[in-house]
Amino acid sequence: MNQAIDIYKEELFTYSDQQGLYSLRVQIVKYLQNLQVFTQPERVVVVSGSQQALNLLASMPFPNGKNNILIEQPTYFGFIETINLQQATAFGIELSEEGIDFDRLEYIFRNNDIKFFYIIPRFHNPLGHCYTNKEKKKIVELAERYYVYIVEDDFLGDLDPNGKSDPLFSFDPSGRVIYVKSFSKVFLPGLRVAAVILPTLMIRNFLRYKFSADFNSSAISQGTLEIYLKSGMFTSHLKKIKKVYRSKMQILKEACVLLLPEDTQFSKPTSGFYLSIRLPENILAKQVVHLLNEQRIFVDDASRMYLPEYKMDNLLRLSISQVKESQIKPGVESIAHVISLISRRNNHHIKNNLLHF
Repeated sequence: MNQAIDIYKEELFTYSDQQGLYSLRVQIVKYLQNLQVFTQPERVVVVSGSQQALNLLASMPFPNGKNNILIEQPTYFGFIETINLQQATAFGIELSEEGIDFDRLEYIFRNNDIKFFYIIPRFHNPLGHCYTNKEKKKIVELAERYYVYIVEDDFLGDLDPNGKSDPLFSFDPSGRVIYVKSFSKVFLPGLRVAAVILPTLMIRNFLRYKFSADFNSSAISQGTLEIYLKSGMFTSHLKKIKKVYRSKMQILKEACVLLLPEDTQFSKPTSGFYLSIRLPENILAKQVVHLLNEQRIFVDDASRMYLPEYKMDNLLRLSISQVKESQIKPGVESIAHVISLISRRNNHHIKNNLLHF
């Protein structure tokens, strides 16, 4: 940051390039090649975190002239909040450990005036799910056929241990995929830097909307990220944390196999931050969260990640991002204990009611 202040002191006393520092955009383009994203600096816009990009994309008109948004169910709660605040019309498509129903996706694309489909294809929040390359290709083909844009949130793509896994953007010959890349999650959340790659015909309008939000993103944050990328520090940092998250997720999955009651299901991501547990139908996630909070074990009830008509009350989201490896197994042990406790209570209650009846 000190170096960035030194190099970019001029920019601190004026308004810098609204699209983002050109030198940073060059570094971002180079870095994204490692993720199979090939583009030019002219198509990259630097934004103040991926949340800003999503907010602007939800509010602005698109070249297809359509108005509605499609989202996976469940999905990232920050985007659901954007939809609610903007009073946008949103449709949902159910995502499970098995993926999505492509006939349903085609039906929605064909009949519901979809402006764009917001999708997290790798290490989904909250499920941890990853789509196969075949599925990604099919989604892009359907989007082209029905003139639907795709907003690809690849916030944890850097952590993918599968070198052959590609982003949706790489299957996109006609500029339908808008690629959003956060640097906050694997760098520093407080710096609020992300990049969005837009089709050329959308850049001017996107910049108008961005200008109305904040003129331009912080020059210090941009300069800091540029130096970090250029020096190779980002790449070496990434190598380390790739191992860390893969190892943590492996420990978490093994603990779930070993300890969770048989009537629970859980997702099986290879890396990333999130794994979700589907509780038995008669157990509410809120009950589990409450009892675990009392033990100072913090898990997330995923109800805010659903549109009202899709809401499920039995999904837990576990995040390993701020947990030490040594805490994972004892944590799952406590989760398993609480699930069994509530299950016994509920069964006892049902039995009593039947006797009374």
